[in-house]
Amino acid sequence: MWFYLNDSYRERLRQNGLKEFDDFMTFSSGTVLKRLPSRTIIKIELLNGEKMATFFLKRHKGTVKPFEMLRALFSGFSLSWGRKEWEVIEAFRRCGIPALTPVAAGEKISLFRQESFLMTEELIGFQSLDTFLRNYFSPPLAPEKMLEKRAIIKEVAETAKKMHQAGLNHRDFYCCHIFIRRTEDGQREWRVLDLQRVDRRRWLRNRWIIKDLAALNYSAPDRIITKTDRLRFLVHYMDGINRARQNRFLIRQVMRKTRKINRHDQKLQARKLKA
Repeated sequence: MWFYLNDSYRERLRQNGLKEFDDFMTFSSGTVLKRLPSRTIIKIELLNGEKMATFFLKRHKGTVKPFEMLRALFSGFSLSWGRKEWEVIEAFRRCGIPALTPVAAGEKISLFRQESFLMTEELIGFQSLDTFLRNYFSPPLAPEKMLEKRAIIKEVAETAKKMHQAGLNHRDFYCCHIFIRRTEDGQREWRVLDLQRVDRRRWLRNRWIIKDLAALNYSAPDRIITKTDRLRFLVHYMDGINRARQNRFLIRQVMRKTRKINRHDQKLQARKLKA
């Protein structure tokens, strides 16, 4: 068995009866947001003195399947989903990419059964990047807004570059999984979410890099992010215009994958309308 508690939250968890692995797996308070045979997500509010804070507890149970063993073998992360997501958060932190704050995590594996959980703290004041772009950058833009949009494009490109240079592939790298918050001094804070599918690949890495870049490109709002903005992102991501020119084939593959994602999404939308 493996068990982790963030020291900053240890006393608050103890006050609410959350001290050991089984306490988290059997905790019955809170609001169930999703319940599946193998996964449950619960929203929990815990009192600390006179203050209430919100957390999300994601629990996994089930039989270990052969494809999950292969996934763990090739991804470089643990078998259980709870511990794997904790490891991914730590991997992102080490390469300078902020994610959710892990509060507690645990894993118990016996024969072909696994139980695991991950508890994280609620993000306060953040919003998804696509929502932020639509809210703050509707054209026409004043010069200072234009400069801020360019700064944001550069920061997102730096995040993608750090992730891929560290050998990590998000595999769901859409704008709705990148969160942003303005600080009081006018700076920006970032969080990358939905890390369940992140992996490391030793082989065929370009496929997953292309998929990440295409997902980001597809989900960037068209009216806000222009063709010039998209080129600017690639220049930052590839460390300059000369490197971007040298990687024209990769850029064409990203554009092709973007169109494929768009066609797939349109088919899904058409099916929903018919249903």
